[in-house]
Order: sequence, then C-alpha cells, then structure tokens
Amino acid sequence: MTTDAKNKNRNSWKKFYATIPTTCLFATLLLGTLTLSCGQEINTRDNRNTLSWFVDVTAKSGIDFQHHAGVTPEKHLPETMGGGGLLADLDGDGDLDVYLIQSGNLAVSNTVPSGEPNRLYLNRGNGIFDDHTEASGAAAHTGYGQGVAAGDVDLDGDIDLYVTNFGPDILLLNDGTGTFSDGTSMSGLGDTRWTAGASFFDADQDGDMDLYVTAYLDVDLSAPVWCGRHEEGWRSYCNPDVYEGLPDRFWLNLGDGTFKEATDSFGLNSFESPGKGLGAIPFDFNGDGAMDLYVANDSVENRLWVNTGNGFRDGTLLSGTGVNSRGLTEAGMGLAAGDVDGDLDLDLFVTNFDDESNTLYRNDGDGFFTDVTLASGLEAPSRLPVGFGAVFADFDLDGDLDLAVANGHIINNIHLYHDGKTHAQRAQIFENDGHGLFREVSEQAGDLSQDPTVGRGLYGGDVDNDGDIDLLLLSCDGKAKLFENQQAKTNATIWITLQGLPQGTSVTFTLADGTNLQRQAGFQPSYYGGSLPDVHVGLPQGFPTEVKISPPHLHPTRLEWNSPIKSGVWRVFGSPDGTWTAHRLGSR
Repeated sequence: MTTDAKNKNRNSWKKFYATIPTTCLFATLLLGTLTLSCGQEINTRDNRNTLSWFVDVTAKSGIDFQHHAGVTPEKHLPETMGGGGLLADLDGDGDLDVYLIQSGNLAVSNTVPSGEPNRLYLNRGNGIFDDHTEASGAAAHTGYGQGVAAGDVDLDGDIDLYVTNFGPDILLLNDGTGTFSDGTSMSGLGDTRWTAGASFFDADQDGDMDLYVTAYLDVDLSAPVWCGRHEEGWRSYCNPDVYEGLPDRFWLNLGDGTFKEATDSFGLNSFESPGKGLGAIPFDFNGDGAMDLYVANDSVENRLWVNTGNGFRDGTLLSGTGVNSRGLTEAGMGLAAGDVDGDLDLDLFVTNFDDESNTLYRNDGDGFFTDVTLASGLEAPSRLPVGFGAVFADFDLDGDLDLAVANGHIINNIHLYHDGKTHAQRAQIFENDGHGLFREVSEQAGDLSQDPTVGRGLYGGDVDNDGDIDLLLLSCDGKAKLFENQQAKTNATIWITLQGLPQGTSVTFTLADGTNLQRQAGFQPSYYGGSLPDVHVGLPQGFPTEVKISPPHLHPTRLEWNSPIKSGVWRVFGSPDGTWTAHRLGSR
C-alpha cells in the first residue's frame, strides 16, 4: 500500500471527527451513546440486523468442560485466574478444534498436584465436537493450568502447543492428527514458576517460531497473605501489588526443535520493573515486516518491544502505550490488535480492572499511539466490569472490526465491599461504525450477554464453517460455553476466509469504491489462549477488486485466485517464484 493510499484512509476518520462538535462528542460518549443531543446524529448503519447476534449452542456442540479453580479458605491468588483455551485446527482437517486448560487443586507448595486433565475436542466440521482427550496423548496434561500458545515449532506442518502452569510448563508436539507427545525436555524449554500468557512468533525472521512467555507473581502458597477485613467471610483475594513480579522469558528457536533462553541477548529484559505479565501479543504495528511485541502487565507499566531486525528495543515511553491517557498504570489482562479505524495500521486494545476502564490505543504511525478510549465510546461501558478476554472481529459482516469482551471479578465476595459490584458479570459486544467509534449492543447479543459468568478467556472463530465468527467463552470455576453467530443466516453479505498464511502476514482488500480493508494473519491471544488464526472479512460492498498480501520479510504481492472469487474458505499457497495463490475449499 502506497503512502498516499494509506494517508487517504487515515484522513477519512479525521474528517469524520471534524464534523462533530467537540462538546457534543464528549458529552455523548461519556454517556456511552452514539446520538448527539444537540441535534446532530452520527450516521449508524442503515441496515443493522435487529436479531440476536449469538445463540448458546454448548449443549448440542458436545463441549462439556467444567473448569475447577480449587478454591480454598486461604484465598490463594492463582484460584482467580481461570484456565485458557484455544481455537485451532489441531488435526489438520481444515476446521477449528477446541483445547481447554484445566486448573484443579493447589498443593501447599510450588509443585502441581495431579487432577483432571486438559481437554481436547475435535470438530466434525459443522460445530459438533467429539471429546478426543483420551486419545490425545500428552495433551491430556494434568497440572494447575493457566494458558496455552499455539505454533508450528518443529516446522512439520501442524500446530504444536505450549501450556503454562502454576508449576512446570509443558511443550506438546503434534503428530498431525491431534495426538501429542511431551517435547519439553528435549526442546530445552521449561519453567517451574507461575507463568501466564505466552505467544509463538518469528522474532528473528528466520522462518521458525520463537516463544515469549510472561511470568506473573512470586507467590508462596505455604505462607498465604491475609487481605480484607479480619472477620468471618470477609477475607478476600489480594491485590497483585502485595507480591513481587517475575521476569518474562524469551526462547529462541534454533530450527532443529530445540530452544535457548535469549531474553537478555534480544533486549527483552525490562530492568526497571520485572514481570507481572499476563499476556503478550505479536503484531507488526509499524508495517516494516518484522513482528513487534506488546506485553500486558498487571498494575505496572505495559511494554511495547520494537523489533529492530536483530533484537528489540523498548518503545514504550515514546509510543505512549505503557500507561493510559492520565499517565496511570492499569491492570493489563486481555489483548487484541486490529485496524479498527480503517487507516491501514494496527490499533491495540487492553482489558483492565474495574474503575480503570479498558484502553484502546489508536496507532498514529511513526511509532506513536494515542489513548482514544473515551472518544471511541469504550470508556464508560467498561468502568464497572473487570475485563479479561477480548476479540476484534467482524461479527456482523459489515467490513469493520467489532469488539467482544469477557468480564468477571476476581474477588468472589466483592459484593460485601462494594454495592453494585458482582463476581459474575455479563460479556459485552460493541459494534464499530467503520471509523473506530463503538456503541455497546450487548442487549442485541442474545445469549452471549444474557447470563453473568466469571468470564476469563474469550476466543473467536468460524467453528461451524458458515461464514461468521462464533465465540467460545470460558469462566473461572465454571463451564465453557460456545455461542453460534447468527449473522450468516440473516445476512447475505459476501465473506472470505483465508487459511494458510504465515503468521504476521498483512492482507489488504481493495473494494470497488477504493476503500481498503486490512487484516493480519495469526493467532490473537485474547486472555491466556488463542483464536482467529485465519484472515476473515465481510464484504458488504461486493467482491474485492484486488487483494494484496505482505508476508513477513517479503515484498507485498497481489494474491492470485485459482477460480472466480466467491464466498467461502480459501487456502493460500506460496510458490518458489514468489506467487501466492488462493484455492477455494468451500462455502456456506
């Protein structure tokens, strides 16, 4: 994409904001609405679907997972975190399977007791799942589970997994059929601390998957700290400020199935304040073809690591992404990245604690971001809930990225301390107007926002292969729930899913009117997991006139098609001559 074209897209939202009186915009967004009381209205979509967006299909899907947190009277903080999950094609048949992390019972030591295993559900291709746990080999791992990362670490064409625990982590090597072996020892990986979110990405541009693992807190289970009032029933879980943080670790893939720890040598050590990390998202925010990294830290500064091609430099201070617009640190938990304002670069979203609000950082280019949470309409609706999982996706197939957020408090007796605050909370959906302004449409979300849960992980993907993005919601000490998106059944919009693109590939769809839509391939971590590995786009204005892809480290190139473009799933293949061709696999 040329600079002129990018500037044209960037200027579109600037002109949009310029048409709105500042005082009206502030007052209106503070109330969380999109209608201006002084006589001017923001033009929302004319053909918005008024039906419920999501239906709970858990019972018929075959997913029967119950998370166990092992809650104790001592209120150990790991009990509040929940277990992560993953939507990914783990058996190589082209559809999205489900892997869910179990926690269990904490031992009064830093060793992990045996308990119920993590669970693997294989998709039949229509959103109906079979429990494959017993045949999954080492994927039926037992430990006090936290999160999971996905990537092809041994370059054999299938997706391997790294599971973080409160205790020893494990690397799971896939044989291509959804059966896994324990590759931890031979790989050189391993961590016995409290690790949290993790992400695979190609940090050194050598074609294989390196690994970044966040570590959280130094907690001694044998000496639990009492927090809250010293009265029966009033003991509460402690704030993370009570504990020391642990430093994250970066593991370099040597290309032969082994890793070496390379945190310091790659410039990824934050000497000012170690750890308290909960998640990390790789994304190419500056469009230079190298994957950068953003780390969400709890109650200390977040970190933006800029990939220089031979390591990383700390770009946090200049970028403005370490704190919010008030200069305050927040509780950084869930992460999502995507071009929400249509200016062809990736913006960043972070979920936080109650009374903080979640934070949307708009990418202004040249390494700078602006906190636009208030102006985007996302501040007021996120003040009361505690946000965890977050997903940017085009849920209504109108061409822009909407937002879904899972909510749930960590303190199970919070109602004793604060009127109006609850442990279980409702998930939220926000519709994008195409310019990066959001309005909450949770009342239209149907079952997704109907019942409050202690929400943690939230993952998106087209699990039933009907052309729209469904959602998997996880709950701490609760049941996993699968929600089917109804948009494809009520909306005739064209849609395209591109599979097989290298992680970090930027895809630009050019429409007939000159509008450009940008997406990036690769897993989105949300909270403690991964989803949306494929590029998915709704095209209400018709088929694109051109699609360009920019794989990491390669020049942008036009995507070719082996047949006329139609709605459906397309598998992209690269050739030695630099040509990339999409082959149609199916349609709704």
